[in-house]
Amino acid sequence: MTNKLPRYNNEQWEHAKDAVLQEYEDYKQTLRQQGVDYTIKNARKLLIYQDLVAEWQHKLGTVISDLEDNVFALTIFDDLKKRKPSSLLARGYTHISNWPDFNPTALALWLELEEDEAMA
Repeated sequence: MTNKLPRYNNEQWEHAKDAVLQEYEDYKQTLRQQGVDYTIKNARKLLIYQDLVAEWQHKLGTVISDLEDNVFALTIFDDLKKRKPSSLLARGYTHISNWPDFNPTALALWLELEEDEAMA
């Protein structure tokens, strides 16, 4: 027996996508306001946010097909129902940072940034 996931229409998905991308923009604004030292201390969080938000930056059809069966991604709709702003990235970071093997080294962070730059 499989659990049936809720289905959302394109307008709802567009709203969800906008909310996640706004959460990312708000975080980047915080980094700008707090300065270089704060940004360096939070580099891991920034990289995780970048990985999580990458799925939401596609065209809407791709976002839907990639995420409509992702139980965690669908929690964005709970955010929108309850609070309006997205907390998906923050919750995703908290979840990932609690993994027992989550301790990327400075070299791993650098390689991740290099990979992201090469893909851009």
